[in-house]
Amino acid sequence: MKKLNKRYLICNGDANSYTTHGGLPYNFFKTGKQYGLIDKAISLDYQKLKYWKLIWNFIQFLKYGKPQGFQWSEVYSKKLIKQIRYLEDQELTIFSIYQLLPSYPWPQKWDVYFYIDATLLQILDEYRLSNLISNSYKSEIINREKLNYLRANKIICRSSWAIKSLIKDYKIDKSKISLVPGGANLDTTKIDRSKLLLTPPEPSTNNPIIVGFIGLDWERKGGNFLIKLADTFNQNNVPFEIRVIGPKKNTVPNHPSIKYVGFIDKFLNLDLFIEELKSWHFGTLFSKAEAFGISNRECLILGVPVICHDVGGISSTLPKSNFGKMFDANPSPLIVYSWIIDIFNPYEKYISLRKKLLRQHKSFTWDRTITNLIKVL
Repeated sequence: MKKLNKRYLICNGDANSYTTHGGLPYNFFKTGKQYGLIDKAISLDYQKLKYWKLIWNFIQFLKYGKPQGFQWSEVYSKKLIKQIRYLEDQELTIFSIYQLLPSYPWPQKWDVYFYIDATLLQILDEYRLSNLISNSYKSEIINREKLNYLRANKIICRSSWAIKSLIKDYKIDKSKISLVPGGANLDTTKIDRSKLLLTPPEPSTNNPIIVGFIGLDWERKGGNFLIKLADTFNQNNVPFEIRVIGPKKNTVPNHPSIKYVGFIDKFLNLDLFIEELKSWHFGTLFSKAEAFGISNRECLILGVPVICHDVGGISSTLPKSNFGKMFDANPSPLIVYSWIIDIFNPYEKYISLRKKLLRQHKSFTWDRTITNLIKVL
């Protein structure tokens, strides 16, 4: 990477705010600045485009009968990037966490690097968003995204899943692509690691096996699979509890095994978040579609093993060993049940797994991500 005067981080929103995109841009910037990778995070205000959105949606409705997808439009990208027009004549580097910002052509003096967890083709198809837009508009989106990648200096991916799409679907030269998974979006300076040595009690008649769910979307994140898993444990008379963080309560089904925790702001109430997670035997991620899966990294950095399946970019959130278990995509609840029963027999085997995981905690930090990025660049 050329040594330029300034390096800026942009995303689809305010890259300075810990509430944007789960805190990823905020943590990227905070750590990147410490290591000299990033000089400034940019605030882009898409609320200023609300009238453009109304006009654009109306035109889309007239043309296709589908008034959706303004955030992927050329109008959106160009209007949003105009908010940093004062940078057009400067020699600088842009790190972007959004596939369509900036949109090519950008100023000649800019070097542009994309840091993505998935391509838009993957997001549109796997998240079932293609149904919201016309086929011709989808093709336009993908073509503009491809042009961005072709003109970018480099594309760094948080998941190997994204790399596969870049090479297969977008025909991007693999020499321009690198893999650098993101870190856990937690303030590691405020984590008392000595307290993480305390483990949940051994499961018994009075102490259920506890698994945790983190995410806003109960259905997409695999919540219904956890209910099937709970039913399997209950059928075998093994106490089982699902602790749920994130989704709105009315989206979570009533079930005797579910304990609804609600939303925990991990930036304002980090101690509460940590206390909750470390009480779990396992974090879970059995998503229908998942670009990366930052909740896995948040569990792992706290020494909480995870169980999940091989869908989307989930595998890139995990180390090669000592993390729990990644099952083949869409496993039967019985297979997961059998593995959990085995890892607890004897309980010391589970405790050993947890201790090994704790020793790997630096692998899940943004410090590790940024130092790896610097090596790549």
